[in-house]
Amino acid sequence: MSLIRANRGFTLIEVAVVVLVITLLIGSLLVPLASQVEQRKVSDTQKALDEVREALIGFAMSNGRLPCPDNNGDGLEDARTGADAAGDGCAGGVYAGTLPWATLGVSQTDAWGNRFKYRVTNEFTRRTGDATAVAPCAPAGPDPNSCTLELTDAGNLQVNTRDPATKAPLAVAQLVPAVVISFGKNGYGATSGDGVAQPAPPAANNDEIANATAVTTTFFNRPMSTPSGACSDSVAGQPFCEFDDMVVWVPTGILFNRMVAAGKLP
Repeated sequence: MSLIRANRGFTLIEVAVVVLVITLLIGSLLVPLASQVEQRKVSDTQKALDEVREALIGFAMSNGRLPCPDNNGDGLEDARTGADAAGDGCAGGVYAGTLPWATLGVSQTDAWGNRFKYRVTNEFTRRTGDATAVAPCAPAGPDPNSCTLELTDAGNLQVNTRDPATKAPLAVAQLVPAVVISFGKNGYGATSGDGVAQPAPPAANNDEIANATAVTTTFFNRPMSTPSGACSDSVAGQPFCEFDDMVVWVPTGILFNRMVAAGKLP
């Protein structure tokens, strides 16, 4: 009788306990793994954004201006043609859209498969012979109607963060020539690599809404925050709303310094 008892195997309760323990162990391993994968995507996207900024500066060093955005999905800048008299240098006077990745030779999308947003100051897209420039500019060369960048030019874009206690906007960068944005993991406001528009940010997510707005000149770059039921990006005492956008910009001083060194500015 004792021999039979010794070889009867595990009971259902014992098996259930073992399965539960294994499940808990696997779960404890998967959570850190998922966090590591997500952090890797953040790092890869930041690296891509840094490369984009260098590519924009390199483009200006070669061409004496910054590129226009891509607004038809082919990856090429949509610069103004001779028949298009609207704007300084961009087709239709449109200065916000998708990063012209093919023109710059950089990655089309971030690590989540969405295209980067690109916003440029109109003055910085001027081309020689741009006789219909909106903003006043000094003639360059023999053509009295030509326009080029000058050291006195300034961008019209601003990047803000928020005070963690009062939530008041705090300027991070002012008079910026160009801004590039990844809309992060949630992808709110983005366009996928296949050209599909992603959902807009929730109504309460003011900072992500600002970044996704086409015509805005003020952007937000603050620490990431997770989703929260009741939230506010501007009211103190409430949790911040979800924010996972990643923003880089081209500093005017660095841009001009590189362009002077390349002989594109006096």
